Amino acid sequence: MAELTQTSLKTRLLPYAIEEIKDGKFLVSGYFSGWAILSEEEVSLLRSERHHESPALCKKLEDSGIIINSRNVEKAAEIYRGTNRNLFSPPSLHMINVTNTCNYRCRYCHAGVSQGKDIMSEKTALKVLKFIFQSGGPCITIEFQGGECLLNWKVVRLITEKARELNKAFRKDLHICIVSNLSLMDEEKLKFLTDHDVAICTSLDGSREIHDANRRTALGQDTFQTTKERMRFIKDYYRSRGQDRKVDVLATITRAALSDPKAIVDMYIELGIKTLHLRPVHNFGDALSRWPQLTYTPEEFYEFWKEAMEYIFKLNRNGIDIIERGAYNIIRRIFHNDAYYVELMSPTGMGRTALLYNYDGAVFNSDEGRMIPERIFQIGTVDEDPKEVLTSKENVSVWTSSFMDLLSYNSAFRPWGGIHPVKIYQDQGTIIPNISEHSEYKIYTLQCRYLFEKIAEDGFEKRLLLDWCNKIIK
Repeated sequence: MAELTQTSLKTRLLPYAIEEIKDGKFLVSGYFSGWAILSEEEVSLLRSERHHESPALCKKLEDSGIIINSRNVEKAAEIYRGTNRNLFSPPSLHMINVTNTCNYRCRYCHAGVSQGKDIMSEKTALKVLKFIFQSGGPCITIEFQGGECLLNWKVVRLITEKARELNKAFRKDLHICIVSNLSLMDEEKLKFLTDHDVAICTSLDGSREIHDANRRTALGQDTFQTTKERMRFIKDYYRSRGQDRKVDVLATITRAALSDPKAIVDMYIELGIKTLHLRPVHNFGDALSRWPQLTYTPEEFYEFWKEAMEYIFKLNRNGIDIIERGAYNIIRRIFHNDAYYVELMSPTGMGRTALLYNYDGAVFNSDEGRMIPERIFQIGTVDEDPKEVLTSKENVSVWTSSFMDLLSYNSAFRPWGGIHPVKIYQDQGTIIPNISEHSEYKIYTLQCRYLFEKIAEDGFEKRLLLDWCNKIIK
């Protein structure tokens, strides 16, 4: 690096891509992750390599690392380093599938619980915990998954107690959360989870009509009212203990939800929820049996999301604070080079920053990996040495596959997309990605374009997005 910073370093134009955003404004992004908004005249100068004729343009290109010289080489390196700082990080997200059975039968269930009847044993749970602390870095998040986790409460309790106890010696930055439909939550369980600082996450798909259409009990009963009551019960319990905590909530968007995005946002506001995540439905597990009724085109989802975003912007203008998590994740990556949201990592974060431990002790490179019946994404077991599992040919082959497409090399949105080989495999029958044809990548591209439109307008929406960027949402 010392040689690169010598004053003799000539100005070089690095690879870049250009996309017209709106009203004569263009996004130019460098292959090494920097970006700038340019006018049509500036784009013309750049394309003809006459950018040196405009000092203002040269400054934009220097600041974004699209041209490199002795003045900005350190900054350009820092941009690239920040965008890719996850590459050498040990696993930080450890998901534990404590059971594949559930008392609900959600229409879009990715885990395929209609066939599930297995639970993790205490013996396997202790092996999982040992594996986590041996393989994890300084930051560890343990996330209980299912099925319905509370159906295997004894293992949830055991892992939580032992993790907190072990961490007194290991001194990791340890976070624990549980994903639950809340139907089995009672004061005893809630007290334990609160005492042990376990975050709670649930699903609420919007209005009563939408939620009950998607999420019903195994006996066919509605679940919307139960979810609302349990969420209020948890909120009141936190308040009674003087704690400013919340229940994290996800919304899985099926075709039934597309017609009224405002109703979903309004329901979250009614419940006092300030962050919602509008997630596309995925074709795993039980969702496959009714996929034509659940799915939509990327463009249809985008129009739904865009309408929700316009409504969210309007609400924020009127003093009602609410954040859409999908937009937040992209904006954090754009403005702060946030490299740790697995879905937006390229190369993939599967098997690197995230691991899934199945009820039987099998280790998968992602939550979705365990949803493929062939088990081709299993990379080992908790009985093996973590280093051998993480460097196994099964794991490395998935990492390397995500290099094959390089996202879409000529797209200006390339630095902010992500590759998920399991989703690629499910859609395209191979782990060698044709990312430009993948529905989720198309959605990310449309969302990026929309967000850059707001950035280019340089008005209230941009200021709000910047404000979101400076918040830490876990």
